[in-house]
Amino acid sequence: MDLYDNIANALNKKGINVAIGNMYDAMSIWKQYWRGSVNDFHFYNVKLANGTTKTCERLTMNMAKKVSEDFAKLLWTEKTQIQLSNKKATERLWSVLDSKENSLTINLPIFIEKVCALGSGMLVEYKKEGKTIIDYIDGDCIIPYKYTNGYINGVISVSTFIEKAGEDTLYYSHLMYHEFDGVNYTRYNELYVSNVENELGEEIEFSVKYPNVINPYIIKTDTPHFQVVRPNLANNYDCNTPMGLSVYANSLDKLKSIDLKYDSFMREFDLGRKRILVDRAALKAQVNVDENGKTSMVQYFDSNDQAYVAINGMEGQPVKEIDFTLRTQEHIDAINADLNWLSSGVGLGQNFYKFDGKEVKTATEVISENSDTFRTREHHWLIIHDAIYDLVKAVCELEGIQTKSISIISDDSIIEDKNAKELRAMQKVSQGLSSKKKFLIDVEGMTEDEAQKELQEIANEKQSNAEMFGVKEE
Repeated sequence: MDLYDNIANALNKKGINVAIGNMYDAMSIWKQYWRGSVNDFHFYNVKLANGTTKTCERLTMNMAKKVSEDFAKLLWTEKTQIQLSNKKATERLWSVLDSKENSLTINLPIFIEKVCALGSGMLVEYKKEGKTIIDYIDGDCIIPYKYTNGYINGVISVSTFIEKAGEDTLYYSHLMYHEFDGVNYTRYNELYVSNVENELGEEIEFSVKYPNVINPYIIKTDTPHFQVVRPNLANNYDCNTPMGLSVYANSLDKLKSIDLKYDSFMREFDLGRKRILVDRAALKAQVNVDENGKTSMVQYFDSNDQAYVAINGMEGQPVKEIDFTLRTQEHIDAINADLNWLSSGVGLGQNFYKFDGKEVKTATEVISENSDTFRTREHHWLIIHDAIYDLVKAVCELEGIQTKSISIISDDSIIEDKNAKELRAMQKVSQGLSSKKKFLIDVEGMTEDEAQKELQEIANEKQSNAEMFGVKEE
């Protein structure tokens, strides 16, 4: 991307080496999939029978968005707990975290979803007008420049804005450096202006636009006031960068395959609808004379009905109906096969998604501790936990909140061992604390009607066995 190449060149002249590589181009592609509209895939040209070319838009199931959302739901919910060493400190912390400006409960899951989609993101904590603010920054707006073994302790956040200067448009780029050396957190700002979009231009005094901002800002601390968050995946796109990898970066072919089949599935109903062939002359209005000799034009076929197709050469022939057989189940089966391939590829395991012809649903509500989904969730949770721990520590420092400990407890309500659940349910039935019907519904996943039918069949078999062997039922 031109702007980031410009930034890299400007920083190199200052002795700051950054590896731009192809990561920002890759993030641009990942964002297109997350958006559900990939420029060179979802828009394509087809040649029609008359020789003309038409641009078409391919329909999408937008599974990149769905996958990112589900990862965010696994990693953070409203039941996730952040607790300090005492209740009063915890309440004060949450008054900051969930303030109108920060709204952590709402914004953090959205931030995690974007991290999963783009591969990276950054949280920043600072004071503004006496209030502690948390910034949630997208991965394509940050550039690391200091790091060791993947730990980033120097990063630049990039923001842009434009201004009108008479008939000219000025493009500003604001670079904010965040650096932590183990003793101090330093924040430094630079401002650039250009007449050309996506070019860095020349550096100007930061105080010209922001006279009241302390620059540089340095605070003595043992806690970084920024956290770079990434999925816990090795970056096989660019091994030389500490930037993260989208959770579906290696599944783009699978996403394309799903959309190809879904688009075909939807077009099946359009192209396969019933058609009625009639002679072209039949669609013309005919002269009709009533008993009083008054003439009028009568249309015997509705020319606006899309079922009728007028062709030449059917004079004197009856109308012909063409009713195609829809390949509905074949498409559903093919889509579900691709969904299994995708869910396995991103680490959610087989059968996590199911397409029923109307929408995609998650196949299970409870995740077993032995499942791929659980192991993947625990793998990524390590990164999320550490980032939120540092965020809370920074907020406590900025707010002067004293605490001896910070506890972050993930929401495990969706995690349950299936065998343990089944054993507990069986014990309740044997102890008379639950019905067999409830067991079949809760554990076996049957509907109420299916459970009732199963119990009736069991009763019938018992009756038959009793009659066969002459055993009297109690």
